[in-house]
Amino acid sequence: MPSPARGLTQTQRVELSARRLVEAAASLIVEKGWEATTAAEIGRRAGYSRAMVHARYGSKEAILDTLFRDTYEARLDATPVAGADGLTTALRHVDRIIELYAEDTAFTRAVFVLAFEAVKSTSPVRSRMQQWLTGGAATVEAGLRAGLADGSVRDGIDVEAATADISTAGLGVVYQWILFDDSYPLDRALNSLRERIIADYVRPARRRRT
Repeated sequence: MPSPARGLTQTQRVELSARRLVEAAASLIVEKGWEATTAAEIGRRAGYSRAMVHARYGSKEAILDTLFRDTYEARLDATPVAGADGLTTALRHVDRIIELYAEDTAFTRAVFVLAFEAVKSTSPVRSRMQQWLTGGAATVEAGLRAGLADGSVRDGIDVEAATADISTAGLGVVYQWILFDDSYPLDRALNSLRERIIADYVRPARRRRT
């Protein structure tokens, strides 16, 4: 059980509790699925009393809403870098996963365990994950179209097919990591995917690492 956080501000305490609840929820989902997990179990796994969790959140769904609003959505943001060319923007969806894995492996696992939980039509996270993937695809498409205009993307590509390729290819890589745990080298696989995307879509005269 985690010891109480001493010497922290209220904001820091909230951030810490959110982080612990993210990790607790993810570990329980891996073990038994989201629907079979209770708010009390999430709280206990995170090191908090049932009374504290109920007083702060009220329900498991409220925990989920808070985690997405305050933690997931902020950290999943793949806003393109200002001034980046189109190909770099199109790659941002993959780059953000690479960054998250380097920054926080546990959080990355939590994100994608929930993402794969969303395949069930009754999943409470389904619509949120759909929104995330739709937003990512929109960024990829915008980057490809900008790249055609600025010369970073090769002429003649099928933008819709390329968008589907780039925006979803990482899911297959991450699925294998979730399935095989750390025996599957996610960082190496994601960087190989990135290089393949560049090779497929960069304008030949600009074939270089973007």
